[in-house]
Amino acid sequence: MTTKMDSKECVYCSGKGYFQLLLGGSETCTCCGGSGKKKD
Repeated sequence: MTTKMDSKECVYCSGKGYFQLLLGGSETCTCCGGSGKKKD
C-alpha cells in the first residue's frame, strides 16, 4: 500500500513557506516556493 506524501511539510522552512531572517523580515523558501509543502 502506497501513501502519497504531498502533505509532508518542507524540511527547510518547517512548513511555514518562508525563512525568518536574522536581521528582521522574511524570505520566501526557494525549496518549496512558499507553499510550505515538500516537492517530490
